[in-house]
Amino acid sequence: MHQVVEAASALDDKDFLAVVRAVVERRPSLSVLLSVVDTAAASLEPHRVEDDNTITDAEEVELPDTVVEVDEIIDVPVVLATDPRIPEPDYTEGGVPTFDRVREKIEGRFGTSIGSAELAHESPAGKSVDEQWDERQKAAKAKLEEIRRSMGK
Repeated sequence: MHQVVEAASALDDKDFLAVVRAVVERRPSLSVLLSVVDTAAASLEPHRVEDDNTITDAEEVELPDTVVEVDEIIDVPVVLATDPRIPEPDYTEGGVPTFDRVREKIEGRFGTSIGSAELAHESPAGKSVDEQWDERQKAAKAKLEEIRRSMGK
C-alpha cells in the first residue's frame, strides 16, 4: 500500500485526478467521489463556455501509463449512510430539549431581565425616574409631617 501512495504522490494533479476517476468509475459505491473529482478537475483546467453553454477548448484527460502492482488488496465493505442526521445540540433524537438546554435558556432569560433592569436604572431616563421618585418620597414625607403637625395643634 505504501508503494501505491508513493506512486500517487509522484503524479501531478491532473494525472492523479484521472487515476481516481478511473478507479471511482468502476466502483458504484464511490459515486459521490466522482462529483468531487469532476469539480477538482474543472478547477484545474481552464475552459471557455460559449453562449450556448457548450464547453470548448477543453482537454480530454487520459490515464497515465504508470501502473502500480499491489501485493495485498484489502476488501472492506462500504457502508452508505442514507440519511446522516446530526441531532441539534442540546436536543434528544426525538427533538426534545435536554434539561441542560432548558436550564441555560432560563438562566439566559433571567440574566437578561436583571441586566435590563440594571441598565434601565443607569440610563439618563432611568436616573431621572429615580430622581423623580426620590423627590416624590421627600414631598410625601414633608406633607405627612405637615398634616401631623396641623392635627397635633
